[in-house]
Amino acid sequence: MKRKLLMLTLAVILMSAVKMKAQNGSSTVLSATAGTQGVGLDLKYSKNPKYVFKAGASVVPIKANVVTKISNEPTEVDVDGDFANAHVMFDWHPFGNSASFSRKILFSAGGAYWWKRGGKATITYQGTFKYGDILIPSEDLGELIGDVKWNKVTPYLGTGIESVVSKKRFSLGFNLGVYYMGKPEASLTGTKLLAANNASSAQFQKNMDDYRFLPVLQLNLNFRL
Repeated sequence: MKRKLLMLTLAVILMSAVKMKAQNGSSTVLSATAGTQGVGLDLKYSKNPKYVFKAGASVVPIKANVVTKISNEPTEVDVDGDFANAHVMFDWHPFGNSASFSRKILFSAGGAYWWKRGGKATITYQGTFKYGDILIPSEDLGELIGDVKWNKVTPYLGTGIESVVSKKRFSLGFNLGVYYMGKPEASLTGTKLLAANNASSAQFQKNMDDYRFLPVLQLNLNFRL
């Protein structure tokens, strides 16, 4: 269902691009994006050099497996995160009518709807845990699982430069900004003997409370239709 939603969003962007191309006195740009909010596709439309409407979608799957050591025993950490959004932005070029480089400077405001917006980390102790004189094998110890989710709807503010490098219909730009993701919902649960760590969930939530912003550093490859 989530994959179908992403494909539908991208299809709407492409169909809109074809429709807007036919309108006189306007500018339509299709932009492939890559950065900290993932990879995606944006459609930019304007009838005035100072104001640009932008809509698009982006996805970023995060998967990692790390083996570290706790008490000199190997510990496996599996991280599985998924972020995907559909966003709408308004770009303002305050010097859009200028003939100088300043016309490329922009400021952005908008927001996003995230249908994927969280992650999970599973920690598995691979060695033999020592509790005093008691030796506990990893299969009896269990796992620790941390879950974090952010808001579905988030505002965005940013700045950037368009057409830093341009050639014919192609150009390259970048954006720098931040999403306010809100206070995350975090939980920590354990299995088997580690189930006693469920009481630490409140502390885990407190530790995550300040992670409310998603910085955006993004490159844009633009094609003017």
